[in-house]
Amino acid sequence: MESKIGVALSGGGARGLAHLGVLQVLEEAGVPVDVVAGTSMGGIVACLYAAGIPLDDLIAFSEKIGVIDLASPDLKWRGLFGHEKTANLLADLLGSDDVTFEVLDIPASVVCADIETGELVVLDRGPIIPAMLATSSVPGVFSPMYHQGRWLVDGGVLNNLPVDVVCRMGAERVLGVNVPPSVDLSPEDEEMSKGLSLRGLRFFGHHIPDWRLPFLIAEASAGITIQAINRTRLALFPPDLLLEIRLPGVGLFSTGDGAEIEAGRRAAMAHLEELIELKTEPVLPHWRKWQRSVINRLRLAWVMLRRPSPALYPGRTAI
Repeated sequence: MESKIGVALSGGGARGLAHLGVLQVLEEAGVPVDVVAGTSMGGIVACLYAAGIPLDDLIAFSEKIGVIDLASPDLKWRGLFGHEKTANLLADLLGSDDVTFEVLDIPASVVCADIETGELVVLDRGPIIPAMLATSSVPGVFSPMYHQGRWLVDGGVLNNLPVDVVCRMGAERVLGVNVPPSVDLSPEDEEMSKGLSLRGLRFFGHHIPDWRLPFLIAEASAGITIQAINRTRLALFPPDLLLEIRLPGVGLFSTGDGAEIEAGRRAAMAHLEELIELKTEPVLPHWRKWQRSVINRLRLAWVMLRRPSPALYPGRTAI
């Protein structure tokens, strides 16, 4: 008897297109996806895939959509952009604007955060387009989404890789796909910032600064907190297989050029045998799962107890 396999897809803007490459390899290897959950871009991919849209169509869609195609102004100034254009594009892709979670081919969930209460919100009922808009509402960039009586935003700061959600959905084997932010800062950037010089003029003449760099740095900085929360959640609910896909320099405002999808394929192919084992390994009995969960919690508590208490007022370090 094959295991019930769940896939958890992380947020990450254009980096989340790597999820499409991973799903391609799963299909080619005959590894079924029985339940799927995601946050932000991972949530959008999860819902569209669960709706039965072929991966080739999703890839073609991703290649022709840029930031400008999503950028409708938010007249109430709750964010830089509103949701009108994105909602229309998703409706066109789905063929309807009233598709619900209840009719999806695969059970799916998306993760959001209530901006007023700070609560984690998992959406798995009702229309999927508002849910996709909510889970991808990056604060400050997209306006919060009012849905089911709440003002919802991107859930990445609370649960960017919802492995625990997939477990709650009944998965017996779990694959986690994480696309954390990273940025490469070249020493040449420092040379350009040292003021007027012949060397500086040479750099300026041949290297046009990337306007996205400040956003990439901000995203990578926020990602430090997100990854710290991820590590704690993964310690409590470890997936059977975790794929970490690094895409330096790819961020929220990047335009997918196929490199992200290919990176997802490479990461999945590197672990092909382990992916196939997800459906062939015997399923652990419930008592063993409970035992493993308790052991993980005790191990985490022991680590916290052994950690030395930080000084409240550390001494000044000489510069």
